Amino acid sequence: MAGSLPPGAAAGSDPLRHRRSWAQLLAGRVKRQKYNPERAQKLKNSAVQLLRCHRSLSDLLLEVEDPPCEKLCLDRLIACDSDKASTDGSCSFIGSAFQDQALKLGVPVGNLSARTVACSIKMVCEEPSHPVLLSTEQRKKLSSLLEIAQYFLAHSMFSHLSFCQEVWKAQNSLLLEAVWSLHVQSVVSLQELMESHPDLRAVVAWLFRNLRLLCQQIDTSCSYLDIARAVLSDFVELLVSQRFQENSDLRRVEETGTMSQVAAEVLQSMLSLALDTLAAGLQEESSDHRVVSCWYVGNLGKGLCS
Repeated sequence: MAGSLPPGAAAGSDPLRHRRSWAQLLAGRVKRQKYNPERAQKLKNSAVQLLRCHRSLSDLLLEVEDPPCEKLCLDRLIACDSDKASTDGSCSFIGSAFQDQALKLGVPVGNLSARTVACSIKMVCEEPSHPVLLSTEQRKKLSSLLEIAQYFLAHSMFSHLSFCQEVWKAQNSLLLEAVWSLHVQSVVSLQELMESHPDLRAVVAWLFRNLRLLCQQIDTSCSYLDIARAVLSDFVELLVSQRFQENSDLRRVEETGTMSQVAAEVLQSMLSLALDTLAAGLQEESSDHRVVSCWYVGNLGKGLCS
């Protein structure tokens, strides 16, 4: 009969009320689908790739927030607000928030935490007051950030590989002391970070340039002299130990060899700089003379010449 209502529909009711949203329809479809491990892995790989390629992590998180205004501690961590990160949100709360966000994004929590920490380190290093060292405020923020990274590591919520890949994306703004702090705070060793760089020549150039800048300023950086010397000492120790390893390690060096090559080229560059400086007869006030003096004089020189 024309105009008759469907069974169970009351007269005058709005038929739109009985329509389900797209989210409800899709949710029902997902429930009816059988679990496919291969398909699930492909989806996870795609999500990880999206995470790596997305330029703005904040914008990506906004796309999956429910409700949009509830961003928990992620903004605080990305903004490097060390006071709020350490008082308002405990590490366990931050870890729980990251697990929730990783679930919404469909990526492993280790990849998300690694990307976020790397982005935060880049923000800490922006607008430096020194070419290789952190300011007092930057050092405070980085220390708070690395405490959270240590929590992630302790609870198997941190991917070293993803972190190293993300850190090197910020190579041009990455401060030498920040890299050293990752080593000192046991987040990632200097050797692991150096070996993870996709371009050996690029990491050699970066390391040589930054060590040279550190040597130029080390005698005038009175406020951070102890830190500057510690940074230089640890890098020199790494380079020398990797370049002049015991014979028992030669097979391993031939198989991997990345750090050994980096060490050899950086030390060779420093030696060439020293010889050029001597040949040119540069005055003690020159920047190159200060670099050579800092690099070869004292305990550092004993280590290099042994």
